[in-house]
Amino acid sequence: MPRLALGLLAASLCIQPVAAQRSGFYAVEGRAADGTIYMGAATLTPTGPQTWRITWRVSGNTSVGVGLTVGKLLVIGYISDRETGVAAYEVRPDGRLVGRWTQGAEGGVGTETLIPR
Repeated sequence: MPRLALGLLAASLCIQPVAAQRSGFYAVEGRAADGTIYMGAATLTPTGPQTWRITWRVSGNTSVGVGLTVGKLLVIGYISDRETGVAAYEVRPDGRLVGRWTQGAEGGVGTETLIPR
């Protein structure tokens, strides 16, 4: 029994809080629905225990959104170029956010990775 307790204690010390991994600055790497590759930056700021504000800067454009964590997912609604969109990211153990997004009436799906900086 002491070995199990020691193992659990060691494992718990290696786990960082998910919220701490996601707050801050990110590099953005993505692919739009039409296949165009893009890069940029994002800032993720907590607004509550499970809520977030995000600002993206990509190709000279700024987009803003609000998000909610649901288990290991971060789901974000946003506005970009007067169009609404939604993104869903899987929170990876290394702090990366890997997801998919759609925007506007066309409804194509893009992919995006946010990499902590």
